[in-house]
Amino acid sequence: MRLTTSQAYDVPLLDRAGHDIPAAGLVTAVRHLVRHPAPDRQNETGLVRDAFGIPVMPSGTLRQFLDTHPAALDITDSLHAAATALTAVPDTGEQKLLLLGFLLLDSWRARLYVTGNAQEAPYGLDVALRDEDGVPRAGITGLAAALPGLIAEDQLRYNPSDETDPYCSQVFDLTHW
Repeated sequence: MRLTTSQAYDVPLLDRAGHDIPAAGLVTAVRHLVRHPAPDRQNETGLVRDAFGIPVMPSGTLRQFLDTHPAALDITDSLHAAATALTAVPDTGEQKLLLLGFLLLDSWRARLYVTGNAQEAPYGLDVALRDEDGVPRAGITGLAAALPGLIAEDQLRYNPSDETDPYCSQVFDLTHW
């Protein structure tokens, strides 16, 4: 590794409104910065340097950069957040979920194929990848919080989908979560 080509960022943990930036948002920011080098990269004089001499971009510079690039999230971030929400589902006794795969239905929805101890065949969970304004979602925290109860109390049946899928026994529409 050549330290002379390295760059460090002081990453803000709060957004402009003072709310925590979710972990997925921080990952998205790093992905975005890799795609678009920071504007101050060429002018490193005057920047604070860490113990190895690597210039550290202040958090204000990162925030300004992200504000000028509003399309920081993309569908891959949304799909990652949806899959991560399933992996975070706690053990609910006999009801364990296992993510088998996914199908990107369109730019708004994905179908996550899951199975568990109580299911004989996999079933599909349709999840939204964008909010009502078309902005890719950084997380589906409402679904992640509700899913253990939906499964343990057999509440998925109240979210049926009319769609059929040869890869699963039943499809549930969770795009409203």
